[in-house]
Amino acid sequence: MSAGAALSACGWSGQNADRSSTLRVQNWGSADEAKVYDATFAAFRRQHPGLKVSNNVVPVTLWGDYVSKLAVQMASGHSPDLLNLGMEGTRLSVERSMLAPLGSRVKDSPAAFREHISELPKALLDAYTVDGTLYAVPNGWQTMMVYCNPRIFRARGVELPAADWTWEDFLSTARRLTGGGVMGFGLPWGFFQLHPWWLTNGGYPVTDDYRKPNLSDPRVVEAVAFVRDLVQKYKVSPDPTSVDVYSQFAAGKFAMIGAGRWPLPGWSAASFTDYTAHPWPKRVSHTTVVGGSGWALSTRAVKPDIAWAAIDYLLLPSSVARLTEVGQALPVYPGIGDDTGDKAADRAFDVLFRQLDDSRPVAAPAFYDTLESVAMRYLQQIVSGRLDPAKGLRAADAEIKEAL
Repeated sequence: MSAGAALSACGWSGQNADRSSTLRVQNWGSADEAKVYDATFAAFRRQHPGLKVSNNVVPVTLWGDYVSKLAVQMASGHSPDLLNLGMEGTRLSVERSMLAPLGSRVKDSPAAFREHISELPKALLDAYTVDGTLYAVPNGWQTMMVYCNPRIFRARGVELPAADWTWEDFLSTARRLTGGGVMGFGLPWGFFQLHPWWLTNGGYPVTDDYRKPNLSDPRVVEAVAFVRDLVQKYKVSPDPTSVDVYSQFAAGKFAMIGAGRWPLPGWSAASFTDYTAHPWPKRVSHTTVVGGSGWALSTRAVKPDIAWAAIDYLLLPSSVARLTEVGQALPVYPGIGDDTGDKAADRAFDVLFRQLDDSRPVAAPAFYDTLESVAMRYLQQIVSGRLDPAKGLRAADAEIKEAL
């Protein structure tokens, strides 16, 4: 579908555009992604003379901070029209009345646009739906899995993981691989990155209704204790809070790490291909985490119709393919970006896509900013051995509840 058709349908076209018209975009990503976004918006502008695009791309460390800064910006009268928002910030942004509902816009869009929407994975659409209302259109996603270095496995006489491996298998493997300047597992550090341990044990850091924290759930506590023991008891993983596990894995310092798609472009650029991808080891299941980002309209958008037309253009397979080539995320359409010429990366793509069928969204309640900051503060003390897991997570729950 052409973006021009969408613009005509919503009553705006380049022929009658005010020459000072500017579409304001709040975006995120790397410098390479910013260049591709700029080129994509430039192509969109060429179809609509007179339109200008202000594409503000910023790096993101914590989604809670991103949303909080955006809320201040909107309250001061400088709201963007179009937002690129992480899944973690969706309910938080809805709670603060920052996102416009999209259901009626999808329903009233031309058939070709609705077809694009229907091709998006249901798991992603559900993650951006709050109380039955869609607030963002997915533009990329991630799952987590375990990467192994087969060269190190062969040198140590260790078999690569079976498809149905368990926590016990994982620990045994990590211990056999540790030594001689190599550690068995590089533990990635972050709230999102820790989710697979909770999920594979049947736990979740918030209640099912997303209204309360659930960090003191025995299943979450057991998972956190296992992670702590990897570092403190079994010493198969270093203190994760100050280690770049992705570059160290490529340098042969780790036999296994946990990650999504984000390190693959860097590994390809460095010609590192000694890795295979595997599902997360299970305790009760192999369920992993899914996250991502989506395009949303601000409730204070000055040009919401133009922004909606831009979403249409950004959802074109050609646009998605351009961003997939340099981006951190997986494409929203199957078949795009899975033939890069890097056989190791292409095989990993296949495993990542299959993981979506057994995944659960990152825990992102309306109090996400508080949940993430408090949880990570206590988790850091637990993993470093300074705090008992059960005691620390009970305290984290209590602090969050008091803040609410």
